Amino acid sequence: MHSGPSSTTLSRRTALRVGALTVAGLSATGLGSRRTRARGDDSEVTVATRNLGLGANLASLFFVRSPDELAETAGRLYRDVRDSAVERRMAAIAAELAAHEPDVVGVQEAALVRTDASAEATTLGKTNAENVAVDFLAELTAALAGEGVPYEVAQVTTNADAEFPAATEDGRLDVRLTDRDAVLVREGADATVESTSETAFDTALDIPVDGDVYRVKRGYGTVRATVRGRGVSVVNTHLESASERVRNAQATQLADALGSLDGPLVVLGDANDGPAFDGGAYETLAADFTDAWEAATPDDPGYTCCQRSTLENEDSRLDERVDLVLVRGGLTPTSAVRVGAAPSDRIDAGDGRTLWSSDHAGVVATLARTTESAESETAERRTTAADGNATTGPTNRTATTDSTGETADDRTREATSNESRPGTASDAETPGFGPVASLAGLFCGGAALARRARRDD
Repeated sequence: MHSGPSSTTLSRRTALRVGALTVAGLSATGLGSRRTRARGDDSEVTVATRNLGLGANLASLFFVRSPDELAETAGRLYRDVRDSAVERRMAAIAAELAAHEPDVVGVQEAALVRTDASAEATTLGKTNAENVAVDFLAELTAALAGEGVPYEVAQVTTNADAEFPAATEDGRLDVRLTDRDAVLVREGADATVESTSETAFDTALDIPVDGDVYRVKRGYGTVRATVRGRGVSVVNTHLESASERVRNAQATQLADALGSLDGPLVVLGDANDGPAFDGGAYETLAADFTDAWEAATPDDPGYTCCQRSTLENEDSRLDERVDLVLVRGGLTPTSAVRVGAAPSDRIDAGDGRTLWSSDHAGVVATLARTTESAESETAERRTTAADGNATTGPTNRTATTDSTGETADDRTREATSNESRPGTASDAETPGFGPVASLAGLFCGGAALARRARRDD
């Protein structure tokens, strides 16, 4: 699904902020003193990717064995999200971003949690709850404005959207969980958003629910912008984690689409795959790109995933790099740092607890811009395409789809794999209360959930 182009000029900050921001743990996280680029400086662009983290252990959905137990578990998850200090966590993430002032930010898991007192849902009800309980994106943008570094929400991709029955302290509620990704553009960046689009992946995780099929929708958002007089395209995505087959198909579709974009291009997102795993989504996406972290910080593994889903662990558990900044088209990475990765970055939740701001660390990358190299690279790609070895538009790569003959039960078993690699399939039976457990794949998948369940013990 594509949204129509828009032409929105972002408002500028009327004056540069005076002074510097002091943040605890700057040296540990790589944060430096705040700086604001001169309005006419077009030699570089800074970007960031940040998974905001739900703050609840969705793995518990694997162990429910009845509708009543589902309602109790969903109610507990709803309470956990509300108790995860979302406002304070988004404030901490905003402070991290404000310290670097990236021109463009891609965020994932910008959850929207809504409720409905009618309690009509049974196992998976209609998505009609509209009472906003928690809005991660609204909290983040408000906190950024409070830091004096406001951002425009340039584009939002709506992913999976599901409603559950939940037993809460206020009685029975329907709780609706909507997963979103978004692209933010800094108002002081002298930027104009030329067009935006949202595209749903053709291949998605299909889960059988009460004789029907629920599709765990995912997609990617594209923003074409001019930043300080020079064009750049930014794509933001969050690939499927519950199925390697689905994730690889999504990566293939995205890579094909990226082939039609000329000029400077940045891909941001949580790929649920990384350079440590051979032959997967990472290799598909990175084939024609420079990995900013690898180029700028080759001797640092740069782990970004994952803390405990409830964010309460004291020692960092990051051991995978799945949050990516990929670039091409005359963009050369000159620096890349993680944010929210050090123990000193943990926040006071206000009730005696100390939490991580997210289960992921973020990545901020600064990119040098060279018009000549961008033009040369584009010309080379077009020449190669003319020779029949590549293409500037969608190719004929074959992506595995849900019409391959797999049964719904096969896909459910795949979604609940216990393999250690993110999303790798196995033939393990689905645990818990039928296919409802698989809806944990809204934010993190079967293999990832199993891994997190072990971590959360």
